[in-house]
Formats: sequence, structure tokens, C-alpha cells
Amino acid sequence: MNNPSDHSIKIHRLRQLSTPGTLRVSLRAAAVVVLLAGWGTAVATAFSWWLLVLVPVTGFILSGFINAAHDCAHRAHVRSVRGNRLAGAAWATPIFLNFSIYRQQHLVHHRRTGVEGDTEPETVFRNLREYVHGLSAVAFWPSVVRRMKRTLTGSFPASVTSDANRCAARQDNAVLMSWLGVVLVLTVLFPFSLLVGYWLPLACGYMWISWLSLPEHYGLWGVPEVNRNTRTVLAPLLLRFFQWNGNYHAEHHRYPAVASVNLHELHREIGPHPVQEASYLAFHTRLVKSLARGDHAMNDVHGLKAASAGAADPDPTCSGPVGVRGGLT
Repeated sequence: MNNPSDHSIKIHRLRQLSTPGTLRVSLRAAAVVVLLAGWGTAVATAFSWWLLVLVPVTGFILSGFINAAHDCAHRAHVRSVRGNRLAGAAWATPIFLNFSIYRQQHLVHHRRTGVEGDTEPETVFRNLREYVHGLSAVAFWPSVVRRMKRTLTGSFPASVTSDANRCAARQDNAVLMSWLGVVLVLTVLFPFSLLVGYWLPLACGYMWISWLSLPEHYGLWGVPEVNRNTRTVLAPLLLRFFQWNGNYHAEHHRYPAVASVNLHELHREIGPHPVQEASYLAFHTRLVKSLARGDHAMNDVHGLKAASAGAADPDPTCSGPVGVRGGLT
């Protein structure tokens, strides 16, 4: 844009979109809390076998916690730095995410997206078995305890460089260990209620996170430009609501300061992204067909070819169930 007035209007609008929508965030968070409280009450007091059908639905709601924490990592969830710190830890703890480590990992991911040094390592499935295993997120479970132990002994990812960040990571680790202890005690006391009410939805939540995050950069590794290394996926209102507009991943990478509740507006104003999928189902269907015919790279329709599979991150909690938003811990 060569017109200075156009540029100033754009900057002004971006500042508006970067302002956290306190009321909308509060209402959305309240809706999530009410639904999960209702679920917990139903499981604990009036359990019926038909409630098992709702376990994947509850897991879907839990999976949105990573996107709310992600919003806090960019300090775009609420207006204050401390508020984002506390809210981020609150969203992250139930899904065993060390928010402070996650934040540092994720900020590096933004600086090094799709190139060497990216904290969200490239994921390339060579066959359908690897695809199913990756989306199951089974590797994440033992890595949760391993990451807690490493943090407890002072071992941090390379992105956690300052004493202040290490201190914050230790604080989050203490909260995570306390949360795990409480949940384990409750599981011993009320095994059936905790299994159905928390552990099974959490397992489904990790699968949802993997399913929803995989399209973000899959098959787009190796180029530094956001217009070519990040994908947006169109999604219905209900999904956008509980996932905090996480489907607009390319828009977020272009303007990371924009609050998540405003990403839909940003998408409408800047128009379609060059690498855009019609739906999550369309992406996964295309990927499954590609793997079935032996094309593990799934060459993107925009002429981008994925590089060969890189070395896997030895700690899944530094990359998430399938490499989620720069690391889950």
C-alpha cells in the first residue's frame, strides 16, 4: 500500500484487533467451565452408560485449552501481562502443559517457522500406520512425567534461556506435579468417575489436538514465508468457538498480536490465504489418500514439496502430540 492514509488505517485496525475482547473471552471461558462442570456433575452423581458417548465431545472441549493457553502465550488473551501469565497456567495445567516452557518454545517457533531451529519439528508420515500412531498421541503420556522430572532437575529446552523463565517454568512444574498428585489420589478414591470424567476425555483431547493441529504446517516445511509455510482451515462456528479460532493459523502467523477472538474478523478483512483448506476432514482425507498410494510427502497443491522426514524430537512434550504450536511443554 503506497497511500500513507491506507497504511495508517491498516495499523489502526490491527491495533483494534490486537486488543483482547475481555467480555467475549470471559463469556467463552465461562461457557467452557459451565459445560465441564456439568459433565463432571453428571458423571459423579447421575452416571449412565450413554454418557460414554459424550467422552469425545468433552475431549474436544478440553482440546481447546491449548489454544486458549496459546493466546496467553502471545499476551493477547487478557489485557495485563500478569493476567496472561496466570490465565495461561490455568488453561495449561489440566492438559499437563508447562505454560512457561511452552511459551518460550512457541515464540521460537514463530521466529523459525518451517526452517532449521523451529521448535515445532517437521512431521512426515511414511504410511497409514504412522499416521494413526501419530494422531493417537500415545507417546505423549510417558513424556509428561519425563518432562516434569527434567524440569525438576533443572534441565530445560534451549529456548528457556533466562533465570526468570526458568523460575517460572519451575513454578509451573510444581503446579503440574501438585495437579497430578491430586488427580491420582482422586482416581484411587473414585476410579470410575475419574476414568470416565477426566482421563478418557483427556486422552480424546490429545487426539483432537493432533487432528486439528496437523494441517497447520504439514507438507509445507522448508520455506520461510508465512504465505507458503502455514495453512488456514475453514471451520464451522462451533469448532471456532471451542478452539478459539485456532483454525486461522496462517492469519495468526501473519499477525501474531491479534487476539484469538478477533481472528475471524481478520480473516474476513484480509481475504483468503494462499494455502487454505476447505475443512479439516478434506485435509485428512487428502492426506490418507496420499499415504495409501505411497506419497508420504503429500506434495501441496501450491507446488510446495515437503522435505524428507527430519529427526524426530526425542521428547514429545517439546513438540506436542504431533508437533503442536511450538511444543506442549
